[in-house]
Amino acid sequence: MPKIIQRIRDSEGGCFPLFRLLPNLVTLASLCIALSSIRFSLEGNFVLASGFLLLAGFMDGVDGRLARFLNSSSDFGAQLDSLVDFVNFGVTPGFVIYSWVNSYENLAGLDWALVLFFAVCGAIRLARFNVDLTREEVSPILEKYFFKGIPAPVGAAMAMLPMVLTYQFGDGFYSDPVNVIAYVGSLAVLMASRVPTISIKKIPVRNEFAYLTLLILGSIIIGLLVQPWFTLAVIGTVYAFSIPVTIFFYLKIEMENKK
Repeated sequence: MPKIIQRIRDSEGGCFPLFRLLPNLVTLASLCIALSSIRFSLEGNFVLASGFLLLAGFMDGVDGRLARFLNSSSDFGAQLDSLVDFVNFGVTPGFVIYSWVNSYENLAGLDWALVLFFAVCGAIRLARFNVDLTREEVSPILEKYFFKGIPAPVGAAMAMLPMVLTYQFGDGFYSDPVNVIAYVGSLAVLMASRVPTISIKKIPVRNEFAYLTLLILGSIIIGLLVQPWFTLAVIGTVYAFSIPVTIFFYLKIEMENKK
C-alpha cells in the first residue's frame, strides 16, 4: 500500500506535509500548559503550577529545534513563538508568584506591582531580542558565548526557585514574601538588561571531556527523575551564582580582544 501523506493547502495555493505544523502545535501546547499554570496557582495548587510552568519552558526549547529538524521554520512560526513566549514567560510567572506570596500575607499591592513589572521587563527583553535578530552587526564575543540579559524562559524558571526551595526544604528566608518580591524583581531587571549571561548550549566541549560531560548530564537527568525539586534547586542556585562569574569572564575576554 503506497504511503499517503495528508496535505493541506496554504494561502498561495501550494501544499506541504501536515507534519510540518508540528513545531507550531508544540508552541501552542506550551501556551495552554502555561495558562493552566495560572489556573492551578489561583486554586492554591502551587506544586502543579510551578511544574507546569517549568514544563512550558522545556517545550519552548523543543519547538525551535523541532522546526529546524523538520525544515519547517517560517516567519509565522517565529512570530507565534515570540507572542507565546511573552505570555508564558512574561505574564505567567508573575501571576504564579503573586498567588504564592498572597498565601503567606497581603502585601498591600506590592505583589501586584511585581506582576506588572515582570511583564514589562519581559516585553522589553523579547522586543530587544527580536530587534537584535534583524541587526547585522552583533558583538562576536556576545554572540558566540553569551546571552544579553537572562533569556525569558530561564528568567521564568529562575522565578520559581523560591518555590522549589520551599518544596524541598520547607519555609525559610527564601520564602519570605518581601525577599521573594525583591528577588523576582531583580530577575526582571536582569532579563531586560544587557548583562552577559552564559549560553550553555554554546559552551565548547573538548574531545577529552566528552565522557565527563555525558556523565554530568546523565546525573542531572537521573536527579530530575529521582529528586526533581532538589535537583532543580541545585541547578537554579548554580545558575544564580554563575551570573557574576560570567560577567567577570566576559569583561576579561573583551579586554583581551581589545589588546
